[in-house]
Amino acid sequence: MNYIDPTICGWQEATLHMFSENVWGNFIYYSHLLPSLSGLIIAVYIFVMNHKSKPAQALLFTTIMFTCWSLMDLVLWADGNPRYIMYIWSVQIYFDLLVYVGSFYFLYSFLNNRFPSIKIEIAFFTLFIPLLLFSHTALNLVAFDFTNCWREAIEGPLWSYYVYSAELVIALLILFISAREVISNRKRAKEVIIVSTGVLLFLFSFSAGNILGSFSTDWEIGQIGLFGMPVFAVFLGYSLVKFQTFKVKILATEALMAGLFLLILSLLFVRTLENSRLIALATLFLFSILGALLVKSVKKEVKLREQVEQLAVGLERANERLQVLDKQKSEFVSIASHQLRSPLTAIRGYVSMMTEGSFGKLPEKASEALGRIQESTIFMASSIDDFLEVSRIESGNMKYDYKDMNFKEQAEHIVDDLRTDALRRGLLLMFRSDMNGTGMVHADAGKTQQILHNLINNALKYTLKGSVTVYAHDDLKSKKMYVDIIDTGLGLSPESLQKLFGKFARAKVASSANIMGTGLGLFVAREMARAMGGDITVASDGEGFGSTFTIVLPLI
Repeated sequence: MNYIDPTICGWQEATLHMFSENVWGNFIYYSHLLPSLSGLIIAVYIFVMNHKSKPAQALLFTTIMFTCWSLMDLVLWADGNPRYIMYIWSVQIYFDLLVYVGSFYFLYSFLNNRFPSIKIEIAFFTLFIPLLLFSHTALNLVAFDFTNCWREAIEGPLWSYYVYSAELVIALLILFISAREVISNRKRAKEVIIVSTGVLLFLFSFSAGNILGSFSTDWEIGQIGLFGMPVFAVFLGYSLVKFQTFKVKILATEALMAGLFLLILSLLFVRTLENSRLIALATLFLFSILGALLVKSVKKEVKLREQVEQLAVGLERANERLQVLDKQKSEFVSIASHQLRSPLTAIRGYVSMMTEGSFGKLPEKASEALGRIQESTIFMASSIDDFLEVSRIESGNMKYDYKDMNFKEQAEHIVDDLRTDALRRGLLLMFRSDMNGTGMVHADAGKTQQILHNLINNALKYTLKGSVTVYAHDDLKSKKMYVDIIDTGLGLSPESLQKLFGKFARAKVASSANIMGTGLGLFVAREMARAMGGDITVASDGEGFGSTFTIVLPLI
């Protein structure tokens, strides 16, 4: 029911409450519908391409709220029924504030890749409590003005003061978090400035018309705010291409940009008032500048991509060459190591015969020299074995003889074998176990012995005083068997822990303790353990606090 004779005001009945001759010159209709829908298309496309992205989710929410607000505003201009106008005007207050909240969520998640904390969300929720309590009262809308034919509602303090103040606070928060990110992260400064500027210009344009309309009752000027979404879309589009914010394809962004340009251009032909034409021209000028920058950026990105593709082809060829060289290197190491083992074996044999007196009694000094030669040949033989193992691992020629074996008993036997060496060093070597099962594993017995010998010998070398404890235990639930080698030795720094299992990697304490080594033993040991379905890990509280190496293998 209408309360004013439509013949007096010239009001026409609206189709779907949005389509009628009441929308003057159709300018307001287009300025509402096309910019909001174009922004919504961009947001939906970004969300589809990056549905798990928090900024994409927030952007979609914001554009939906803006589109709902725009459609409601269209009802205010198109419909002639005061009851519908009053109802829509009172409900629109929620969407007005939700546009600001969504914009804050978008920028916050854009900067932090997550949504705000629960405290901030509770604070935003409390902003809507007065709306829930008073939006249906005179604090929201006082009355409907029947003195003219402009279909105006008289707004109360909930609109004029509370909502606009809350929106100002949210805008300042957006400005604050953006400035803080620019100061703290110089690498992202340009990207943050562009996106945050787009958000703030969008909010300013959105609110400027509303605020001016509320306080001046000149609602025609309020249509300026409808240009906010396309402005934001252009800034966002430039960021998409320039910084690959959401990793959206370049051609799709160009198409969206062209669509926005045509939408704004069409406004020139659907409005006859001179002031609206000036607004459209100004907007078109702004879009032309930003569009040119966007297209220029796209061309630059395409050119760079072509250069990257050319480099990729060159790198692929270089990689193939490096693979050939790496294979040749491994073959050389393998051949050289085998060639070195034969004369080294002869040297060790003759030295052993000389120290045993096979060639007669030797002077004391000669015996000492032969002892040092013997130690050096042992170290050299161990180094050659390490090089051979690395070569086999890298070439994929490492062979494994799998069979069922008792890992706990094997560890205990090796401890017994090395206990004499530990006592000679003045160290206590102990074995403990806490087994729930039998400790049977399916692995290569020779390789597991090699791993245990390597780790226990390392523990003895790097422990100057104290003890080394070998602790065997299992976890039947996870079906894993563990052997911990715990020492009270030199310990490891956090830096050494990160690179300890790399090839040729040695801890700093090894050099300070003047302990010889190739830095390959731990690499080989871990690769063997992993090949058998297990692993080796290390832990230490720091230099001077000992270390714990743990071997894990799957139980049968």
